[in-house]
Order: sequence, then C-alpha cells, then structure tokens
Amino acid sequence: MVKEIGAGDLEQALGLVNAVFSEFVASDYSERGRTEFENYLKNKQAEVSSDVEAGRKKVWGYYENDEILGVIATRDISHVALMFVDKLHHRKGIAKQMFRVALDNVKENKDITQMTVHSSPYAVKVYERLGFVQTDKQQEKNGIIYIPMGRPVLLSE
Repeated sequence: MVKEIGAGDLEQALGLVNAVFSEFVASDYSERGRTEFENYLKNKQAEVSSDVEAGRKKVWGYYENDEILGVIATRDISHVALMFVDKLHHRKGIAKQMFRVALDNVKENKDITQMTVHSSPYAVKVYERLGFVQTDKQQEKNGIIYIPMGRPVLLSE
C-alpha cells in the first residue's frame, strides 16, 4: 500500500534510499557525487517536515506490513526528486504504484501539463516504462550524473 510518509518513518525511508543508491547508482558517480548525495539525504531528514508543511515536497512510501519497501518524493508538485525500491522487490510493480499516486497528486493541479525527473543512468529504463522521455543530454552537477526527462500529464489517464 502506498501512503504518505510521516516524520516517524522518515529515517527508515531515507535508509532504504541510501542502501539502494549505494548498491545500484553510486558506482556511476565520482566520490564527489556520492558525497553530494549522502549530504542531500542527511539534509532531507532535517528539512522535509517544513517542506512538506509548506507544500514544496511530498514523500510517499510503499508499505508492506510496517516495512517500507519503496520511496517516492516530489518537489514543486511535478518533479520526481527521489524514487527507490528495495532490491529484493524490484520488478514487482512497486515503482509503478508509487508513481501512480504521485501522478494523481499532480493531476489535482490542472495547470501542470508535464512531470520531470533527473534520472540516474541506472533508472532511465524504469522512467521510460512510466512514460518519460529524455529531454536533454546527460549532465553532471556537483558530481551527480543525471539525464533530464519529462512526461506529459494527461487528465484522462
């Protein structure tokens, strides 16, 4: 089941994000990029409560019993900031279910016509299966390597 992550579950959620990042994404990054991502996660725990309250970010988890198996976060309503699934649960539709919840949230604002993501090289195929297409060449910022991608938001889907 996908539901919003509360402050009490944030540490567990970010632990999952860090573990999946370390195993599947970090090898594509320089030491600077890995450090940048680790610092990003540390700062997330401190700032997410105020960002959620202000409406700048939303964070959902895929829960099975009380365990978080996946995390998706958006910023500014329509940008996917994080999406990670526990390695033992890849290819089971968890990312798709979480994305559907995030997309439904975006569709509440009828002025938004596109969702965006800065995908890691590892996750490009996942985002393509969710309807995203590459919108620019691979880029790097502070050691973080990403591919800009976008996807139309169709109210009828």
